Amino acid sequence: MTRPKRPSLAERYADAGPAERERLSRNDTTARTEPPAARRPPATVWITRPILHSRGWTDAAIRDFLPGSEHSYSNPHVKGRSRMRLWSADTVARAESTDAWRRRLEASLTRRGVTLRELAASRDPAFLRRATAADAAINARRRRAT
Repeated sequence: MTRPKRPSLAERYADAGPAERERLSRNDTTARTEPPAARRPPATVWITRPILHSRGWTDAAIRDFLPGSEHSYSNPHVKGRSRMRLWSADTVARAESTDAWRRRLEASLTRRGVTLRELAASRDPAFLRRATAADAAINARRRRAT
């Protein structure tokens, strides 16, 4: 059994209605490259290592202050690579609220000669959206804990 042949763009255009034709003929270079961010409560926000790095964490700090990953999912960037490790906003907020973490962060930033603002800077708007959502979730957990 063979897979049916997909229609060409010209065939799809010929069968489309006016709105669909407009969409197909538009050469929009600013079109979304990913779906819009889901509206979800902060309880479901998972924090990845790149987001932790933008918050001043180092690999050694992740190893020392966070438990093993609480969740993981397959690597969306390179198929077959190791799964991406995730931590909940609650866990990260608890770790960041300790005095030991604050001292470690201050020493780390001084040693590296960077600021948190420089670490958080990114040219990728999708990453900035995820990092902003993570910040909001972690700050909400911190406020709730105090």
